[in-house]
Amino acid sequence: MDELTGKVALVTGAARGIGRGIALGLAHAGCDVALLDLGDGANDTLTYDLSGLAELEATAQEIADTGVRTLAVACDVRQPAEVDAAVAKTIAEFGGLDLLVNNAGVVHMGLVDTLTPERWDLVFDVNVKGTFLCSRATAPHLAARQGNIVNISSVAGKRGYAGGAAYCSSKFAVIGLTQSLAAEFAPTGVRVNAVCPGILATHMWTHHLAAEDRGGRAAYDASVDQMIPLGREQTAEDIAGAVLYLASAPNVTGVSLNVAGGMETN
Repeated sequence: MDELTGKVALVTGAARGIGRGIALGLAHAGCDVALLDLGDGANDTLTYDLSGLAELEATAQEIADTGVRTLAVACDVRQPAEVDAAVAKTIAEFGGLDLLVNNAGVVHMGLVDTLTPERWDLVFDVNVKGTFLCSRATAPHLAARQGNIVNISSVAGKRGYAGGAAYCSSKFAVIGLTQSLAAEFAPTGVRVNAVCPGILATHMWTHHLAAEDRGGRAAYDASVDQMIPLGREQTAEDIAGAVLYLASAPNVTGVSLNVAGGMETN
């Protein structure tokens, strides 16, 4: 999309999965891209491995290979000081900011009676607090250039699922935050939208949906066939396409766009 050429984007959770796909999509559209993700040693006792500095740097090299400028910053989006420092570094490097993509997220699946307060707090701290902190830190820079924000929510933010109390609640909250920020930031010219992915074969989700104790990849594929009317899982490229649309749609704000093959229509 020609209108994105030369723009500056900041993508959180950019080392792999959806974030990497979004960052590459923006780079191919001509954006310079700042990539934020965790450094090493920040697992937080989740049951799957989080990304690390090596993956972040590898993605940064992929972005650089497309011919645009890039910046890789280790940042824990739960920490206000780290977020503020990462945004300041981005502005110093690129001179401004046109787009924030709040993609950083974690998942925990389990019944409520096994869900600890600590795990609940972790999911909300990353998925919701991180979105709030990054949006707050970038808002004045985005206003200066009539930029916009795209939050990555989920179809789980529109319908609750058994075993997903923490994750679904956090993604509902992201949609509510999107709508509030859209109304609050509109007078400054900053648009705020969300994308709601369905089922993707990312590291975060295959650990849960394709786990051996749940039947492995065969069970995962059967779930896709059963739950998604179009009969295929979504890809990081699908989500990137939605972000590119929302980033370049001047009269769209407050929308939560499903990219789920018909899995969710509300």
